[in-house]
Amino acid sequence: MNPTSTNAPRFDYRSQLRLETGCEYAAVRSAAQTARQWLKEQNLTELELSEWELLIVEAGNNAVKHSDAAARQQPIRFEISLGETEIELRVTDHTPGFDWPEHIDLPDEESEHGRGLFLIQSLASHANYFRSRRGNTLILGRQHESAPAAPPKLETLQRRLTETETALSDMTAELSSSYESLVALFRYSAELGKHIEVRDFSNRLLRDLIQIAEADYAVLRLATPDGRRLETLNIQPDTVAELPFLDLIHGGNSVEIEAARTRQDIWFAPDEPLGKADPLRPLVGNGNGLCHAFVFANQLVGTIAFGRFAPDKPFSAAQVNLLHTFIDFLAIQIVNSRLLDERTAARVTRRELEIAADIQRSLLPATLPACPPFELATVCQSALQVGGDFFDVIQTDDGTTLLVIADVMGKGVPAALFAAVLRSTIRSMPQLFSQPGALLEAVNQTLFEDLSRVDMFVTAALAYLDTKHTKLISASAGHCPLLVWQPQAGVTGAVGNSGFPLGIENHAKYPQTVTPLPPGAAALLYTDGVTEARNAAGQLLGDAALATILNDTARATRSAEAGKNMLQQRIADFCGPVAMADDQTFIYLRHFQ
Repeated sequence: MNPTSTNAPRFDYRSQLRLETGCEYAAVRSAAQTARQWLKEQNLTELELSEWELLIVEAGNNAVKHSDAAARQQPIRFEISLGETEIELRVTDHTPGFDWPEHIDLPDEESEHGRGLFLIQSLASHANYFRSRRGNTLILGRQHESAPAAPPKLETLQRRLTETETALSDMTAELSSSYESLVALFRYSAELGKHIEVRDFSNRLLRDLIQIAEADYAVLRLATPDGRRLETLNIQPDTVAELPFLDLIHGGNSVEIEAARTRQDIWFAPDEPLGKADPLRPLVGNGNGLCHAFVFANQLVGTIAFGRFAPDKPFSAAQVNLLHTFIDFLAIQIVNSRLLDERTAARVTRRELEIAADIQRSLLPATLPACPPFELATVCQSALQVGGDFFDVIQTDDGTTLLVIADVMGKGVPAALFAAVLRSTIRSMPQLFSQPGALLEAVNQTLFEDLSRVDMFVTAALAYLDTKHTKLISASAGHCPLLVWQPQAGVTGAVGNSGFPLGIENHAKYPQTVTPLPPGAAALLYTDGVTEARNAAGQLLGDAALATILNDTARATRSAEAGKNMLQQRIADFCGPVAMADDQTFIYLRHFQ
């Protein structure tokens, strides 16, 4: 049910009393005595006075009985309306409430519960209980035997005039506060989705919230993206000193940490003070308030501590609801801002990757040089937009050719940058092309410091193709072995020994191997992305399978281009629908007959 308004009784009345008291038994008893005295002035009989005093005590005690820590911070309101023939009592509380039973019978003598409701039902001619999240209202009514009304005394008239003025003042203040709240909410809702600096947005929101809810301070903290800490975003007033961050994993006694962990409002007051080590204690002093954790999509966004320095002025339920509403707007704005920042960063990164990919493609040979009696064909596929695999084919003035293949540790922009540096370094030493081992030593010494600084390394293989003597002089820096197919043997074999990858050992040595390439011979330089390709079952292609594929390719094809296509197709057939996990690059060399 929706609660009935407590500002207007259901019947015409000639007099009304309104009381607010604390949510505790002693305060209820005091309110009942005050109400009895007022009813006595309305000429009720002694029996009626006793019965109404008992009704007020039982109704108020019932509210206290069902209260929790938060409800005990809120008042209980009693409204007694006196009509010509009927008296009505309304009791409004902010407790969790209870379910009103359909039938109320006299409990057993040994029972500790139920007597209050039985007395209420027995003494009142009608009882209605309305329960909601914004407050609960119990309405009790009964006929009364009114004596002829005596003319009210002057002091009674003055008291009634004062009560009326107070009620009108309260209503005016409430309407003013509601108007300010609506204006602020409309303004913040219009800003949602816009790219507004979060600190500025929170500054304005907290200032409005403090003014409308009549608070003295607010401390706003945001959870770090990893969910391990609470860091201060905003403190109002801004004269308050900066507070230390809070460790959500190993934090100590703090209402902010407790609210963040439980996702519940945590109240504090003089009778339930903050811990001695709580960072808020120097700010709060002997005041009262609450700490509210706010979440979005079940993820903690932050906390807000909100309070007053006066110990005897707790927040009303309406003010707490206002706090929740305002902070919900802030949570949405924070999440929107983060998403917009992430999208902007993603667009910038995507553009940077596009530029890096363009640069990387420009570093690869646009066309492969003719080097008869040999033919060349190449493949370079990146698992990401920018990869660490790299190859180069450099032809000298005397017609000899240097083949380069390398794999920089990692992927993305850093790997592409070092691939570009490697290319430039190798090309700057043409006098060593015919000595691949010495060339690798020189390149390693040049790049060692830079690679060590960023904790990276490069594997590389160099092969100098001597077209005049139809032989290959090769050296390897931790790279995959060179595979050579000889037509006389009819099988593929791995050639040469390997040294350390570039960037591991400053003075590493790289042995050279000379391999004859008679007519019909084929050679393959490749990166580990080829042999480490996986199929749907998770199996690696491996060195042996690649050697078999090269055997089959060399027997079945004559040109380098046809051989490259067959190699690429056989690798793709093995992987099936599985996407590449690493870059795949190879150079296929064929001595055509």
